Amino acid sequence: MTTSYAVNDVALIELAVELARTPSVSGEEEAAVRLAASAMQAAGFDTVDIDGSGNAVGSIGPTDGRTIMIDGHIDSIPLHSKAQWTVDPFGGAIHNDALYGLGICDQKASIAAAIWGVAAAAPALRQRVVVVASVGEEEMEGGALAEPIATTSPDFFVTSEPNDTRLCIGQRGRAKVEVQVIGRACHAGHAAVGLSAGHAMAALIGQVSRLSHPVHTQLGVRDLNCIDILSDPYPSVSTIPGRVTARFDCRFLPGESPESILHLIDHAAEEAWSDWSEKPQIKVGLVEAAFRTWTGQEFSLPEYAAAWWTPEDSDLVSGAMGALESVGLYSTPTHYSFCTNGSYAAGICGIPTIGFGVGVESMAHQVDEHVTLASLRSGAQGYAALAAMSL
Repeated sequence: MTTSYAVNDVALIELAVELARTPSVSGEEEAAVRLAASAMQAAGFDTVDIDGSGNAVGSIGPTDGRTIMIDGHIDSIPLHSKAQWTVDPFGGAIHNDALYGLGICDQKASIAAAIWGVAAAAPALRQRVVVVASVGEEEMEGGALAEPIATTSPDFFVTSEPNDTRLCIGQRGRAKVEVQVIGRACHAGHAAVGLSAGHAMAALIGQVSRLSHPVHTQLGVRDLNCIDILSDPYPSVSTIPGRVTARFDCRFLPGESPESILHLIDHAAEEAWSDWSEKPQIKVGLVEAAFRTWTGQEFSLPEYAAAWWTPEDSDLVSGAMGALESVGLYSTPTHYSFCTNGSYAAGICGIPTIGFGVGVESMAHQVDEHVTLASLRSGAQGYAALAAMSL
């Protein structure tokens, strides 16, 4: 028998539309955060706060048991390709049962669904539920989420990244690695007296492209790709480059660490230059992500978002499967193709984590970003069921 929670449909859609109309690029989320906090208060949450990092944090339900946190990042990427949008990206337009807006899929619709879905489940709650509208995720996954996790100490975590209201139980990690190759600059007419950092970097990139990578049965293969290259001097005036900087994006699997990822590059360099009579210098490290939230709090963090995987036979996954089935939603586990705040909750803090979100994953960061109202309503039912599940 399928359960249906009495979600306030008018309030749900109104909040999603207002969030779609409210710009909230990373670092400028204040208006959207205050809108989410006001909605939590209107929905009857027991406590609602805006913390020092700028996150809206609401809690509801019993305080003498476990705590489950449902997080949705309220920040968006900057608007791009404006001329290609067929609707106003901040108009909150609804066409053909779909709500359009920058950030509505990633993840404002999920925030609206979580607030009103959890509120509908209030009489049935068996544990404390904390809903977070978090900031700064587009700058660095989990950076600004550290404060509400430390404050509330959740036993379980739900990231609400879009996944077509399905159950996700893992993702690959993400690391951005910067490599500097240092040779010896010289006049291009006398190239033999120099040591070309350009040739050395080209050999390194070629060696990286030939690396073999481990495979996870569900998450797939580890990837390591060069995404940026810059030579110095640039532009060159007949000068062999003495320094070249490249950045690599690594999508890695559970069990890997910053050290193991950096070692991949170091080892590839050794192989690439093994027969060179003179070898260049190399510096390898993680890129630092520095950002400031709208409250003025500053962060400087390595660009390392951990991979995570929650086993299908775990209490959280089995409980979530049953909860989603109870409201008629698809419950077979799948996984994310991109990184989420689950990287911090699961990968760094070790909190059992799942994902469940409104909208389709491929719509994130796209022109004419949108979610269907059907997905919004299903999401609210799903969050209600997850909030009320027995754990």
